[in-house]
This record gives sequence, structure tokens and C-alpha cells, in this order.
Amino acid sequence: VREKSSVGKVVIDEIAKYIQESYPNSESGIVYCFSRKECEQVAQELRQRGISADYYHADMDINAREKVHMRWSKNKLQVIVGTVAFGMGINKPDVRFVIHHSLSKSVETYYQESGRAGRDGLPSECLLFFRPADVPRQSSMVFYENSGLQNLYDIVRYSQ
Repeated sequence: VREKSSVGKVVIDEIAKYIQESYPNSESGIVYCFSRKECEQVAQELRQRGISADYYHADMDINAREKVHMRWSKNKLQVIVGTVAFGMGINKPDVRFVIHHSLSKSVETYYQESGRAGRDGLPSECLLFFRPADVPRQSSMVFYENSGLQNLYDIVRYSQ
């Protein structure tokens, strides 16, 4: 868990630096974001910093999603920046890193998303960027879910 700056560009700089220094051979990774808009922005910012990245979210045309997924699966794309829509049915064994740009809605969700890394048994890393100001955004999304707020508070406690 790393402290997340309130300045968006600083967070992207930290993510880009981590990827470039830790994975100079373009090993595969996933960056999870809270919203579709954030996915698009983060992917664009990573590309501007020389990282092969694209976004994936539910508002995309199914053909566009499949194209992005296929490029990533064939190692033509280093990073997919996605919402929770990206992950179900994903079985790419050589994912080396998972980065949470935003807080997950529960510890269980965080574990499921983080568990996409290292399925081949080789070392992998997971990072979570956390700041308390992200909690209200997530709480509005989980308020009506059964145990939603309790699950959110659990991941907040884990992150602090």
C-alpha cells in the first residue's frame, strides 16, 4: 500500500516510474481504476510516458474490448487499464503486476483482482494507492449493497 497523492499527475508519474523501473522488458500488468473516465485518462497518461497501455471498460463496444484483450494476451500491449469489468474470465498466467490506482470496494474484490498476477508461479507484485479522500466515492457505489459499507471499511482498515 502506497500513499496516493491528491495530484493526479503525481500518481501517474509514480505508476509509470514503477512499471518502467521494475518491468523494463515490458512484462504484462493490469492497472485497476474506479471509473471508465479514469481508465481512459490513466491509459493515455501512461502512453505519453512511453508505456504501451490501453483501457478496458463496460462502455466499450464488445469488438473493441476483444481487440484490446487480444493484444494484451499476445503481449502486443504491456498494460491494460480497467475497471472491475476487466478480470472475469481472464487467465493470462504471466501477469507480473497488478496496480490499484483506486481503492477496491472490498478486501475480497482486492484479492480477486490482485490474484490475476503470478498465476504461473513466478514472482509478481501488487500495489494499492490509497488516500482517504477516495473513500466517499466508493461508499456511494456500495451503500445499497448488502454489507457494502462494512466491506468497504474493511479494505480501508487494511489500507491504512
